[in-house]
Amino acid sequence: MRGIFIGMAAAASGLLVLACQQTAEAPSHAQEAQEIQGIQIATDAYVAYQHSDCETVYRLTQPGVIDALQASELRHSLRLVRGFCQEIDGDPAAARQTYRRLIDEASASFAAEDARERLRQLDLEADDPGYARRIEDAARRVRQPSAPREPSARSAAQYPPLARASAVEGFAVVEFGIAGNGKTLDPIVVASDPPYLFDGAALRAVREWVYKSQRKSAPDARYAIRIVFRSTAAPTLIDEAEAPGLVRAVESTGSGGLQTAP
Repeated sequence: MRGIFIGMAAAASGLLVLACQQTAEAPSHAQEAQEIQGIQIATDAYVAYQHSDCETVYRLTQPGVIDALQASELRHSLRLVRGFCQEIDGDPAAARQTYRRLIDEASASFAAEDARERLRQLDLEADDPGYARRIEDAARRVRQPSAPREPSARSAAQYPPLARASAVEGFAVVEFGIAGNGKTLDPIVVASDPPYLFDGAALRAVREWVYKSQRKSAPDARYAIRIVFRSTAAPTLIDEAEAPGLVRAVESTGSGGLQTAP
């Protein structure tokens, strides 16, 4: 029980930091009240999204509500999760508009990085009629054990700030190839929960990974990882070769390196 209260306190503290970003002066009582309200809205919106409740997300992220908040990662992340729901509800045009506004408003924010990833994904789906089939094929492949590859450099994924502060957990499964120089090729998300929330962080991490050369590896071989984001867990790596039938699993809090499971 004590651990739960500590976790709740840490989450509240994290949200307060997000809400206060880009504020140079000490907040007034009115500003503090607004920040507390913003924290509650953000927490409710992300927890609702975790439970597939986009109706509540829309209510909490109406443009007037978001625009009333000060410019911060909290505000930008709220706009982002609204875009996620618009995608889920089959309105890519509205999602694109939301993502573009977010990028224009805060191009250097973490949320904007995720928005760029979603726009890139939407472009792929629009430009390639066979893209959906490609994802389905990849999803089937990841269930099959593959020969392990020894990593040379593999950094941990960054936990999306508002998801972490709200204690929202989940995963993303990424499939990728490996080039002759060891760099990863064409990473794609084949499954994730909640949808889209951890996709960008997972993709950006995998793109930076490097593997050691292997003479007998097939040039068209594909590999898969599951990056699991847990707010209180240490990073853990399970190789498919050591656990047949499992997708390679990586647990990441975004705060350190990877740890091989015993």
